[in-house]
Amino acid sequence: MFFPRLRRQAKWVFVLLVFVFAGGFVFFGVGSGSTGLGDLLRGNFNVFGSNNGSSTSSSAVKSALKKTKANPKDPNAWNALATAYQSDGKLANANKAYEHVLKLRPNDISALQSVAGYYKTRAQDKANEAQALQAQAPVSIGTILGLSGTSRFAQSLANDTTTQDLTQKVQAAITEESTALQKDTQLYKRLAKLQPDDVNTQFHYAQLADLTGDSTAAIAAYKKVVKLAPSDPSAQQAEQRIAALSAATSASKHR
Repeated sequence: MFFPRLRRQAKWVFVLLVFVFAGGFVFFGVGSGSTGLGDLLRGNFNVFGSNNGSSTSSSAVKSALKKTKANPKDPNAWNALATAYQSDGKLANANKAYEHVLKLRPNDISALQSVAGYYKTRAQDKANEAQALQAQAPVSIGTILGLSGTSRFAQSLANDTTTQDLTQKVQAAITEESTALQKDTQLYKRLAKLQPDDVNTQFHYAQLADLTGDSTAAIAAYKKVVKLAPSDPSAQQAEQRIAALSAATSASKHR
């Protein structure tokens, strides 16, 4: 195969993404009360760039932009701009405006949820992109002959321009995915502190901490899920992960 190293590096991502983006989405589809979790925020953003005055911007966006320029420290003005961009379908523009809201009002739960939703979606998109790119790798003669990927001959066969280009694109997608996951995790860490009794928030933060390798934080959040909703199906999942992470932590200490 052309990408043995990349696949080993990304293995934890693709395995646990199934856990977060499949099981997590099913759980969070029920009653979290957040407006930003389901937003799929994508696009390009430049608040004060040349795009602001273009004919493609709605009157609501233009009006909101004027308010942010007149009152740049008003979080409500930036929140209105985010809403206007969302209505226009310029969803990454909306995300950038929400990020500005957080600079002015760091504990704004709605903005935190919206920005977290953006990075969650971006991470998932980049994971899908990396997998799709890996699937484009042509079958090499080395693979047909059953050569070890570490052999010099197999490596020389893989060093063609097409393969190198695909390798770089896969690595770039994995890097962007990791960055988005880290941002999503940090945002949910803040949300977990602001909403200590919200089982949905605690469960999702636990999954993200689990995914990004912070076992201590993951176990603590999973325990909160069990305490908050002991009869909920999420508690059973949480208990399973607590057991697995605790066992892994114990094993690593005795090595």
